[in-house]
Amino acid sequence: MPFSELTGQDRALSTLRAALRAGTLHHALLLAGPEGVGKGTAARILAQALNCEAPDRAPDDACGACGPCRKIARGLHPDVLLLQEERTMARAGRWEPRGGKTPSKDIVVDQVRDLTDRRLALRLFEGRRRVVIVDPAEAMNPQAQNALLKTLEEPPEDTVLCLVSSSADVLLPTIRSRCLRLPFAPLPDAFVASRLEAEGRPPAEARLAVALAGGSLGRALALDTATLAARREAVEAAAALPADDAGAWIAFARAQGEDREAARETCELLLVWLRDVLVAQAAGEGAGLALADLAGAARQVAGALSPAEVLRRIEQVRLTLGSLRQNAAAGLALERMLIGWFHGC
Repeated sequence: MPFSELTGQDRALSTLRAALRAGTLHHALLLAGPEGVGKGTAARILAQALNCEAPDRAPDDACGACGPCRKIARGLHPDVLLLQEERTMARAGRWEPRGGKTPSKDIVVDQVRDLTDRRLALRLFEGRRRVVIVDPAEAMNPQAQNALLKTLEEPPEDTVLCLVSSSADVLLPTIRSRCLRLPFAPLPDAFVASRLEAEGRPPAEARLAVALAGGSLGRALALDTATLAARREAVEAAAALPADDAGAWIAFARAQGEDREAARETCELLLVWLRDVLVAQAAGEGAGLALADLAGAARQVAGALSPAEVLRRIEQVRLTLGSLRQNAAAGLALERMLIGWFHGC
């Protein structure tokens, strides 16, 4: 797969390709950005470009069709090592669960030591460059990160380390300072919508998925019809909550707060919908709204509230999203949001 097939990341890819052309590729890269925007794919294309054997290949790209490129795409190249979960290295650079243990969500220190002390001490098997991909890098616990420091400072010859992270700021400062950071941006909404529609999603459903995905194609593709319908119903229920019925607020908060991820998705969709309310207030009936299938509720609320009140509710939703990202109890966070909506707290 060549770099040209990875869409929406021109800035990061132009940096990578310029370094490949000049022969100045940094030995430790931190590919940082939202989930599902192509960071892991870019790391694998880089591994292909460094080991591609096509006679007419460009110096800054991979052909995607030669033997090494196909092996890397299938995860079978012995010089391209993927570090993830709690597993132990097996043949062809793959990690397998240890002795029947349930794999951990962490990358632990023993894995990193196995990599640095054993696998990286060996000569290359068949490639020109060894590539280690740690994905997701934030899964490394602090001990594992510290065990990787020396290798990040002084990697073996012909070795490139790629740390792929959707939460790069949680990595230790000592890790981040030893890597060249390549920022990956959220994908354009139009691109995500077009991909969803190409997958057969109805336009209205695609718009809802785009609103919840935050520029992540992977996340948008993972949102199924039932999830989208539940989030849409939650927004409609929030729009219909009466200002004088605290019992209805509590029931809503309990129902939507049973799962933190669902509560976060509801709040993200509420933000988009409340912005539609502002657009409807400013532009009237002819306004083009992001969530066309929720336009009726948006226009009804636009006529009932002042723009200042809508902005205040938007701020309450933003505060709630911040609390949810800090692992606040979802039900309580939603209760506080609704108290803020109706009582100005």
